[in-house]
Amino acid sequence: MTTVPPTEWDDHGFGADSHRGPEETRPRLDRVPATLDGRLDLTELLRRGVAPTQAVVLRVKDREARHRDADVPLVLKTYHRAYAPDPGVRRALGEDLGAHVARVLEHGTADGHPYELLPSYGETTLADYHARHPGPLPAPLLHGVITQLYEALSAVHDEDVVHGDVTPDNLVVRAQREDRLDLVLVDFGAAVHTGGDEDVPRRRAWKGKPLYLAPEASTHRQSVTPAADWWSAGMVVAELAGGRHPIDFRGDEEVLAEIATHDPELPLVTDPRVRALCHGLLTRAPEHRWGAEQVGRWLTGEDPPVAPRTVGAAPEDLPPRPTVEPFPFLGRAVVSTEELAHQFDHYRRAADDLLARRRGRERLREWLGQFTEAPGGSPDDAEVLDRLLERAPSPPDMLRLLNWMGPRLPASWHGLPLDALGLADLETAAVRGDDRARALVAALARHPELLPLLSTRPEGEGLDEVQQRWQDHRDNWRAATRDLLADGGPADRRAAARLLRRTGDLDARLLGLAHRPERTVEWLLRRTAWDRGLGEAPHWYRDLRADPDHPLRLLAAFLLGGLARQEAEERQDALRVAAVERLFARETDARYAVLRRLDRPPTLGWALLGATLATAPWTFVIGLADLFNHANQAEIVVAWMLALPAAAIVFALELWIALYIGPPVYHPTRSLAGLVIRTGERPARATRSRGRLGNAIGAAVLVGLGVLGLWAVVWAPWAWPCATVVALTGWTVQRWWAWRRTARDARLARAAHRAAPTAPTLRPAAPVRPGGPHRTAGPARTAAPTGRNQ
Repeated sequence: MTTVPPTEWDDHGFGADSHRGPEETRPRLDRVPATLDGRLDLTELLRRGVAPTQAVVLRVKDREARHRDADVPLVLKTYHRAYAPDPGVRRALGEDLGAHVARVLEHGTADGHPYELLPSYGETTLADYHARHPGPLPAPLLHGVITQLYEALSAVHDEDVVHGDVTPDNLVVRAQREDRLDLVLVDFGAAVHTGGDEDVPRRRAWKGKPLYLAPEASTHRQSVTPAADWWSAGMVVAELAGGRHPIDFRGDEEVLAEIATHDPELPLVTDPRVRALCHGLLTRAPEHRWGAEQVGRWLTGEDPPVAPRTVGAAPEDLPPRPTVEPFPFLGRAVVSTEELAHQFDHYRRAADDLLARRRGRERLREWLGQFTEAPGGSPDDAEVLDRLLERAPSPPDMLRLLNWMGPRLPASWHGLPLDALGLADLETAAVRGDDRARALVAALARHPELLPLLSTRPEGEGLDEVQQRWQDHRDNWRAATRDLLADGGPADRRAAARLLRRTGDLDARLLGLAHRPERTVEWLLRRTAWDRGLGEAPHWYRDLRADPDHPLRLLAAFLLGGLARQEAEERQDALRVAAVERLFARETDARYAVLRRLDRPPTLGWALLGATLATAPWTFVIGLADLFNHANQAEIVVAWMLALPAAAIVFALELWIALYIGPPVYHPTRSLAGLVIRTGERPARATRSRGRLGNAIGAAVLVGLGVLGLWAVVWAPWAWPCATVVALTGWTVQRWWAWRRTARDARLARAAHRAAPTAPTLRPAAPVRPGGPHRTAGPARTAAPTGRNQ
């Protein structure tokens, strides 16, 4: 676009045929003029004038230190004599107009051309700062900018000076703080000193940048009033508050026509008070536009009234424009290719419907022929247009057509800006689930030609490199995350595979990584930082974050952060459960030891009872045999000789096994008394439950016992104690061996359970969202063997 850079302007009315301007007569365009060379030392060439309309800007040091110390840099600007600054402006700027207005330290003529010597306020402009920090300016910074603009414009207007070129390029950032930018309004090359005349000054020389010009300042004969500066200030504020300029067009004709016929729309300005300020400053009628009084009241918290929004031609005469047959589209008569490209981009469905029909393509081809056949048109343009409209264009061909019609339009697709801020917004919206953003990301993924084609448009620089990095990330994603699903990866591999699957969300995140690699890596490192409160991170998660030079693995760590936290929480739960169980086991052991000591006398009593029940029958049997003298006397003597040691053995064995096993396990399952009780219960239970059959069985058992007792009394009274000792010895050995094995297993299980687990078995993770924490219940407690040994 033909935007005028700082201290440069056209010397003809807009739209008029260009005529030859004055020739360049400044002899030294990259050095200090000869008249000043003996005093000023050149330190840096800031801008070489390539045309008479441009000032030469040098950074110098004054050896004579007339205005500053000799080591303090100054700025020297030399102008062509035909484009000398307004003398009244020079005189006004020679005074101190405040901290936010550039001051002219010295002015004069050098080598026949005017020059100015000014302080060096810095190299960063507000436009540079905003480019490095895309997006809406934070509220504290924005309020500071508004305040300083108000102070600067109020100061120059009080001196009857109209700047005429208030843009972010002409606001130098002298100092930066977190909550404030220290600004200075510079470059008064296009400024006018009105002299306080009541009549509105007019000039035929068209000066300024169309994107910031007021409607009355963009006409064939410009009106130069303070109201024009306040309009420009409103455009600056709207751009900073919304993150991008409120006008989509970039061609001079389209921009000037837009501001002359429509109030700027401000959908990106979300703060109601800031939007009211912008509406007040961007009122197209100068007499209703806010000025210093209203802005001052706004800064104090008041809400001055705002004129109603209007649509239609501005009250001033518009610049002459070529006569073009309008093209009807959605009820609008379009007269420029850039405007039609803008409409096609924002209303893609209607554009696709139009171009899907052969008749529609022929109408468009016929209309665009006006521009290919106009002076300056090229036969190659007609050939390109014929090729693009030969059939219904594909998305890449549609973009080529839009590039042909509006090469100066900002980079956008489907009406969504794709500049630095737009790509970031696109990624955020796609990840949040916005259908329009997801469809756009899918279209960009399906057609890799789109971003390189957009890189040729304003604000699309570097999109071709973004596309290449994005494609590399998409191609390498599977290889970068393949090892995660092997052994040693996340416990729930199915959930991990689902989170790592190539989807529209992942493509959007990869696009953000390709767009802003350094910033995205820093963001990923912050978001994947491990919370020490969760204990140690899973080893696979630590491996993902181990190398910041592999951003794809960092992104995988972010996507699997929920699984990692879930595993860590389950591990923490398992450790807590194990710790509780260890404490419980220790307490149980202590209580168990106390109970064993307290239960030992009853346990020994049961042992004595069992031994007594085992020895009493044979004493009775031997006594009967001796009383009735049915057995051999020698047999009876042997029986009495065996009875005493047998009884001692029985008592010794039962007391020993009772002490070895101990309470509460010994009785009743492993005691002799319990065996006798169970033996007596079973026949009685069988007799009661089976009626006559039970009685018959009981009688048979009694008869058998009687026969056995008779045999022992008559023939072998010594057999009963011997049999009792042998049977009890065998059962005691069996009880000892079984209890020893049980106690050993219990000790091993108890020792393993009490040891701190290093890697508890975790359940498969439940489905989780990327990066989100999810708590689950800990693993179920398992009962450990309760047997104890003394």
